[in-house]
Amino acid sequence: MSLSKILFWIFLSIFIIVYAIFNGDAFLALANYKISKLSQSFYNEMHRPINLSFLSISTSTTKRENVKLNIPNLNLGKLFSKSTTTTTIAKPIIALPNMPNEAMNQDILEIPQFKIKAPILRPTKASLAEIYTLLRKGVVLFPGSSDLGGDYSIIIGHSSSYPWTPGRYKSVFSLLNEFKVGDRFYVFYNQKPLVFEVKDKKIFLPWPKGSDTTETLFPPENDKHLLILQSCWPVGVNFKRVAVKAELISE
Repeated sequence: MSLSKILFWIFLSIFIIVYAIFNGDAFLALANYKISKLSQSFYNEMHRPINLSFLSISTSTTKRENVKLNIPNLNLGKLFSKSTTTTTIAKPIIALPNMPNEAMNQDILEIPQFKIKAPILRPTKASLAEIYTLLRKGVVLFPGSSDLGGDYSIIIGHSSSYPWTPGRYKSVFSLLNEFKVGDRFYVFYNQKPLVFEVKDKKIFLPWPKGSDTTETLFPPENDKHLLILQSCWPVGVNFKRVAVKAELISE
């Protein structure tokens, strides 16, 4: 093997090791989530009832008989007249989550499937320095957003950060890309539970590198209360953004 190839593989190995060290928390969260999903799939398969429907024997007869039908006279005008009776379809009841102890003193974002429970913090002004400071302590309601549960809100959080960066929430949104349409999560706002359901998810190149912004991808919608969760993507790189659109379905 030539010296150039040896140096290349040494450099690549060092790069992978350093990259893994810098983003260890995020990769560990992803690995734990994947293992948990795989274990649950195995469990469901082992406890799935055996389908023996292919052994069932049809009891229908193949013999045809002539049957004389006694059909009464029908008042077709009455039969096809418009009905004035209206049917009301009851909305499904959505179970509200239990209030965590932390929500008694501050607003909380809870994503049970990712084992995430983080304070929702509000900057006093549109200052990057203040936003980055608050991201060490939780997730941040982006300046200019509506109140939680309002017409249009954006919450941002770190997907990864340097190992020496202080704070407990430097990889809080590392699993954001694992969301599926229909997944639910909770916001506790002013000691009130709000249930959100995921409607869409997109990865994009943000402005000014690209032409997309959160608002152009997921614009406000009439009569809907939207919440966007957003972070950097992929983990360990500040290149693109992943945004998850969710709609308030119960409060």
